[in-house]
Amino acid sequence: ENNTFIPLLQHSCLKLTLAADAGASEGHGHEDSLKKVTFARSVTYVNVDTSTHQGIERAKKLNLASSGLVDVVISPLLHDASSLFTSTRRGRMFTIIRHPVERAASLFYFIQDTQWKQPITKNDQFADISIENFYKGGFAENNWMTRFLTNELTKGELTDDDLLVAKEVLKKKCLIGLLEEKAETFDRIEKYFGWKPKNSSEQECLEKKLEWAWPMKHRHYNIEEGTDAWYLIANQNKLDLQLYQYAKELFQKQAELFERKKVG
Repeated sequence: ENNTFIPLLQHSCLKLTLAADAGASEGHGHEDSLKKVTFARSVTYVNVDTSTHQGIERAKKLNLASSGLVDVVISPLLHDASSLFTSTRRGRMFTIIRHPVERAASLFYFIQDTQWKQPITKNDQFADISIENFYKGGFAENNWMTRFLTNELTKGELTDDDLLVAKEVLKKKCLIGLLEEKAETFDRIEKYFGWKPKNSSEQECLEKKLEWAWPMKHRHYNIEEGTDAWYLIANQNKLDLQLYQYAKELFQKQAELFERKKVG
C-alpha cells in the first residue's frame, strides 16, 4: 500500500510532478522528448515509465534527472532507478515500511480482488483461494524487501549476508518512514525535502489523508498474530522481519536529525 499512499499525498496535496508507471500511459511512453502530462485527479507526471527496465533506460537517454521537470521518482527497481541520477544531479531516497506480514497479506488481497476475481484478468486458480492455501502451495513471494534492496529479485534462497547488505542500504542511503507512524513520518519527509503546503487547502488535504480519508486504501481481512496465516507468511519472510525491526531502530535514531534542526 506504500505504492499508493505516498504518491497520493504527493500529487493530490502538494502538487508535485511524478515519474512513475502511469506517465507512459495513453501512448506517452513513445514520445521523443520529455514533457509533463496530466491525468485524472489533476495528477501530473513526466511522460516516462520508471517501473520497467526499458522505461528507465528511455528516461535516462532523455536526461530525466537534469530536465527539471520531475519532483519525485517512484520505482520498484531501486538499483536501475538509481542510474537515472548523476554526481551533479543526485537523488535522495525515502521509503515507508510496513510490517512484512501485514504488507504481504495486503498485497495478496489487493491482487485477488483487483485482478484474479475480475472478468478481464480472472485467474480461476487464485480467484477464491485462501491466503493459507496460497502460501502452502508455494505461490507467495519471499523476503521481498530484502530482495528489493539488494537487487536479488530472482536469487534462490537469500542468506544472512543479503540481510546485512539490505541493512546497510537502509542505514546509509534512506530516510526511513513507518506506516504505523504515518504522521511523524510525513512530517519528517516534508522537512527533509522541503515539501510544504502552500496554502490552507493543501494543509487540510494532508491532514485528511493522514487520517486515512483517501480513496486508494484497500480494505481486507486482518491477519492476526498467532494464526496459521500469520505463521505461514512470517515463515516466508524471516529476513524481512529482521530487517523491519532494524528499520524501526533506524526510525528512532533518525529522529535526532530533525531534533538538531529544531535546535539550530
